[in-house]
Amino acid sequence: MNKSRKKNVLMIGPSRTTKGGMSTVVNNYFDNGLVDLINLKYIETINDKNIIFKFIKEKLGFIKFLINVKKYDIVHIHMASRRSTFRKIKYIKIAKKYEKKVVLHIHGGGFKRFYEEECNLKQQEYIKKYLKACDKIIVLSEEWAEYFKKIVPFEKIIVIYNGVLIPEDYKKNLDNKKILYLGRIEKEKGIYELLTAMNQLKKYNDIKLYIAGVGEEEKIKKILKNYGIEDKVELLGWVSDKKKQKYLKECSYFILPSYFEAMPMSLLEAMSYKCVVVATNVGGISQIIKNKRNGILIKARNFEAIVNSFEYLFNNENTKVLLSTEARETVKQKFDYNKNIYKVIKIYENL
Repeated sequence: MNKSRKKNVLMIGPSRTTKGGMSTVVNNYFDNGLVDLINLKYIETINDKNIIFKFIKEKLGFIKFLINVKKYDIVHIHMASRRSTFRKIKYIKIAKKYEKKVVLHIHGGGFKRFYEEECNLKQQEYIKKYLKACDKIIVLSEEWAEYFKKIVPFEKIIVIYNGVLIPEDYKKNLDNKKILYLGRIEKEKGIYELLTAMNQLKKYNDIKLYIAGVGEEEKIKKILKNYGIEDKVELLGWVSDKKKQKYLKECSYFILPSYFEAMPMSLLEAMSYKCVVVATNVGGISQIIKNKRNGILIKARNFEAIVNSFEYLFNNENTKVLLSTEARETVKQKFDYNKNIYKVIKIYENL
């Protein structure tokens, strides 16, 4: 792309060191060439520090935005639900005041519950007004596109799957019973059903669950003690990329038992590392997993489904190999991050 034709984009999102899928998407932009194709300035508006540091980051981010917004043609805003929605509406207001094109990128699987169950009618109308003001809205799956067309004109909605950087191919060891969970430790992620399932699966002497994430660790430790499975489950805390890659390579299996999701980065990463995946059939997951073709789909809130899935996999060697191979192939074909970057560029150019 000719330098004189590069788009000037002001991007708004979380601190790049924040733990979560949104910051992973942003870091992938930086790591995989988006900054070479556009004139990009990134403003961090939140972090995951204590309340004081969050407040400072939020205020400084908004001030930086006010100083810079006039200089850019397009404002690309990364947004989740709840407080994130109301915070990011402030940016939409200012951007439209200066007649900028706004691309709103909606992350996370909790928006529907937030909008329909936690917002009153006045709040819903307020959110709808400013979502409609955006020029394009990026959602992570076809299911979310269907949902958001109830709120905004359908022609504004564009589906771009989350993408991952595909690691170099390697020989995957599928002989161990090591299972990896990546994500926050909270009820909505299905963590307690997973622990109940582990209590049933402890009869397998060599089974081991690694939980990489933060949240309700103390509650988890009590449950592990009550079940007597402290030796079967290891809490890793939040892991660095290097450590995460280590466990993705080592573990034969990956589990995602969430109640709701959009397009989970952790699932795509696990598939790219040839993990045999078991995931709940919620949100955009069905756009990724085809049951018993490249993974196992199960019902949410059902520990017995988790138990049955792993017992099936432990006893079906050929199925494991097939699911592992097809998982990586699926990500290569549909969720390669390099392809996604050009989809984003195309949005900018069309604006």
